[in-house]
Amino acid sequence: MSQTPYRIRLRVGIALAFLLTTVPLIAVMLSYLYHENSRTALEVASQSIARTTQTVTNDLNGLVSPVARVAEAMAGFGRIDRNGLRRIESLRYFSDALATLPQLASLYVGFAGDGAFFQMARLAPDGGRFGPAIPPSGSALALRMQDSSSGRFADSYFYLRSWGQVTGVERAEATEDPRTAPWYVAAQKAGVAVMSDAFVLPATRRPVVTVSYRMATDDGVPIGTIGADVSLDRLAARLDALRIGPSGAVFVIDGNGRVICHNRADLLVGGDGAAAALHTTATFPDPVLAEAVEHRNNGAGDRFIAPLGPLGRDYIVEFATLTDGVGSGWTVGVAVEVDEFVGSLRRATYRIVVIGAGLLAVSVLLLLWLSHRLTRPMQDIVSETKRIRHFDLNGRFAVRTRVQEVAELAGAVEAMKSGLRRFGAYVPKALVRDIIVTGDGGELGGETRPLSILFSDIAGFTATSEAMPPQQVLDRLTTYFERMTACIHGHGGTVDKFIGDAIMAFWNAPRPDPDHAEHACLAALGCLSVNRAINDACLAAGMPPMPTRFGLHLGEVVVGNVGSSDRMQYTALGSHVNLASRIEGLNKVYGTSILVTGAVEHAVRGRFLFRPVDLAVPSGLSAPIELFELVGALDPHSAFARPPETHDLCRQWHVAVSLYRGRRWSAALDLLRPLADEPEVAALARLYIARCERLIADPPGDGWDPAEHFKTK
Repeated sequence: MSQTPYRIRLRVGIALAFLLTTVPLIAVMLSYLYHENSRTALEVASQSIARTTQTVTNDLNGLVSPVARVAEAMAGFGRIDRNGLRRIESLRYFSDALATLPQLASLYVGFAGDGAFFQMARLAPDGGRFGPAIPPSGSALALRMQDSSSGRFADSYFYLRSWGQVTGVERAEATEDPRTAPWYVAAQKAGVAVMSDAFVLPATRRPVVTVSYRMATDDGVPIGTIGADVSLDRLAARLDALRIGPSGAVFVIDGNGRVICHNRADLLVGGDGAAAALHTTATFPDPVLAEAVEHRNNGAGDRFIAPLGPLGRDYIVEFATLTDGVGSGWTVGVAVEVDEFVGSLRRATYRIVVIGAGLLAVSVLLLLWLSHRLTRPMQDIVSETKRIRHFDLNGRFAVRTRVQEVAELAGAVEAMKSGLRRFGAYVPKALVRDIIVTGDGGELGGETRPLSILFSDIAGFTATSEAMPPQQVLDRLTTYFERMTACIHGHGGTVDKFIGDAIMAFWNAPRPDPDHAEHACLAALGCLSVNRAINDACLAAGMPPMPTRFGLHLGEVVVGNVGSSDRMQYTALGSHVNLASRIEGLNKVYGTSILVTGAVEHAVRGRFLFRPVDLAVPSGLSAPIELFELVGALDPHSAFARPPETHDLCRQWHVAVSLYRGRRWSAALDLLRPLADEPEVAALARLYIARCERLIADPPGDGWDPAEHFKTK
């Protein structure tokens, strides 16, 4: 058997062909533009980083050079007036220099002769220790004088709010000799301005470098050394301004592998107190810097692109080592996230893609709309045939089209639908639905399966309808059949046929129904309720009522198509069908409304309320069967639940019937006589009372058979 080829809708095929040709072309163009623009952006990034490196170098010179000139000028003054810098009024120049140069943290002088030391320092804003103790509140400057002006060589600390405004004084023993300090020794050896390695200034816990300059006579006799501490925080602020992007990094590394400056000044110093020191690149808190230096040390070179940081984003990294001037041997590093340069390009490309996709979607929708306009009538016809296949025959079908062939096809579909709708009125709709849906069921033959079979009949209908006009009889029956069949269909039943005023229906065919006995019982109770409503309406209209009796039986029958090849009927055949019909007829003997067999009672036991009626041998049978009256449902929430009084009445009746069948007719008679006044069981009670009286008057032998034998149908 060949496989069905894969099919798509015409309008979808048109849109798909359009997409397959345009989308790859657009994708190639966008990819080319993106990669070309990315390459250009990275070249611009390289140039920008190079400019940043040069700017950092220039800023470093701009940071240190003014301080060096101040130190040189102070040295010139000291050479002219050897004792000028020892006088207190001369130290005001130190204060003015601090005010003029924000990067200047401290300015001091050490003398060669006696080791005197004079210093003007900027105090830390957080009020950290400078001298022996913490400076008084409000102090901004500290003047330190280590000399013998007090009569002995001592160390004096004057804390100032500004020049001339003293906030506190401290005295201490002189313990340091400036002539042995590294800055002093380096300047004396060099004979020119020198700059130290970066270090953490204890007074402020901030990184600084020291610029020192030798003071000497024209003959070369040492006078002393001028020293100045330059704060690298000013450079850090400048690096932060030069940083590209929120995640970028600009930093300076010295020849010892320490980070001496970074765009985040708060990360530079680690440790507390005397242990405060600059970080090495490996221990620096910024992972971008640490990983960038590691890549460089591993051979990546001075310019590379690599994933850095905790998120592993790509960074452009460039290093530049200073070879001359201030900071010789220092390395400037710049790391910028690639997204800072190509991110906007990527976002622009994304927007182009989104806009292009939107325009493409609009184009596809337009194509679909145009193709839909052409194929919509055919789609309507296909949809209608699918509904017909599922036996949805409601409503009329019409197609508006200018195509003649499509209009003729639509008319043929409507005619077929109308014919099936009429056909469903003659044949069980469930059968027609199965035949249409499955394509099977059009052959003669049947199968054996258990069915719940219901027969109904209107009591005295022939007599009451004789005086009515035929049309009125037809109208009454039409209304009656409409409501009764609706109830049967509502509970999953199949109406087989109408026999005069009688109805034959069954459950579990043509569709299987595992709970067919329960559904049949519910349908019988529902039909009885509908019948009572019909009768009330008839009486209100002055018409004779249409009381209906029901017989329900369960058994194995043959169900299927019976007849000839050109005319057949879907029905059920077998002795159990005949028995169900005869059970219905026995209602008039017992005065009951719904009479069911023991097979039905056994199938739904525990779900419905039954009243035992009799052991009977209907005409045509040789063995007795149990008969019950279906009274209601045991589910208290069911619409067919009965009140407690009815349950009590059924229990009393059950005891009375048990006594009767046990040959205890006198005891049964005592229970039956009060029941003769109960409308529900009055007729049945009178029947049993007559039997008991007859049996008491003429007792049968030991072989008494409690079953009632019926000779006629």
